[in-house]
Amino acid sequence: MKLVSQGAQYAISAIIAISKHENDVISASELSRSLNCPAAYLSQILSKLKAPGILKSQRGLNGGVYLAKPLNEISIYDVVSAIDGEEFFNLCFMGIDGCGHIEPCPFHFFWSQQRENIKDWLSATTFEDAEKLMTQAWFEERLSFSSGIA
Repeated sequence: MKLVSQGAQYAISAIIAISKHENDVISASELSRSLNCPAAYLSQILSKLKAPGILKSQRGLNGGVYLAKPLNEISIYDVVSAIDGEEFFNLCFMGIDGCGHIEPCPFHFFWSQQRENIKDWLSATTFEDAEKLMTQAWFEERLSFSSGIA
């Protein structure tokens, strides 16, 4: 069971990849090759990360995107909610329309608490925290950048 969309997975991977390029601007096409993702799709995803202030972009010949703030100021929740919205944190576990406090399904109260726990964890976990948990082997397996990864 996936909790986030393919788009959110690409966004999370893109943030990690961009962070490996430190202060360099990186193009969506270069990112798409390293993430094995269609460039047009990744461009749409990256544009959704500009409004909440996660990424900035630079136009022109050497254009691309770069982090708008340090990794310790970007939570996993910031990225997931920018891409997937709040839907996950509001939907019934069973997908029952109208499920809520007035007419709850059998899983409503348990799932409501679990969703809050997940949201709290995602909000408290920054990309700096996540990066500390990832090994170099993890990066090499998932990102095909040959430069920028130490």
